[in-house]
Amino acid sequence: MQVTVTTRHINDKNQNKMLKDYAIKKANRLERYINEEKDPSEVKIILSCEKFRNMAEILVNDGRVKVNASVEMDEMHAAIDGVMDIIIKQLRRKSDKKIRTKRRANSKPAEIAEIKRNINNENSSNNIHREQLDSKPMSVEEAKLQLDVAEKGFIVFRNTDTGEMNVLYRKRDSKAGLITP
Repeated sequence: MQVTVTTRHINDKNQNKMLKDYAIKKANRLERYINEEKDPSEVKIILSCEKFRNMAEILVNDGRVKVNASVEMDEMHAAIDGVMDIIIKQLRRKSDKKIRTKRRANSKPAEIAEIKRNINNENSSNNIHREQLDSKPMSVEEAKLQLDVAEKGFIVFRNTDTGEMNVLYRKRDSKAGLITP
């Protein structure tokens, strides 16, 4: 990581050197968020003083990520700290975004379906019990035989004659009822 510090309108050489050293020391915090192995990176820090305004500006160019920020405060050390916090926040947001998209791409479709099912179940009313049933293709006569054997009071099937979904259920008077769309 190449760090360049430029000062403008700071006449005291001792203060100039101290501010440059302080800025370089703070710029080392950025190494955690910049990947130098893939692309060369550069950090430009511009410190300027105009009357009673102290401004710190940072430009970070990491091949694939470009971020910049500037802060104006009464004291130069506070301005450097403030601009570093802003840049770190921006770099962290960019790196977290890349991690989230990679994780999203690597998740399996079955896991996604399970998550959607759980979300739908959480959003639905607490009084409704949801259950997924397999619909088997059969005729109405076969469904009636299956209903006699089944533990539940109904059976869902795909009618082989019409190709539509039907529900055959047991009425209170021991007769069967058929629901068709």
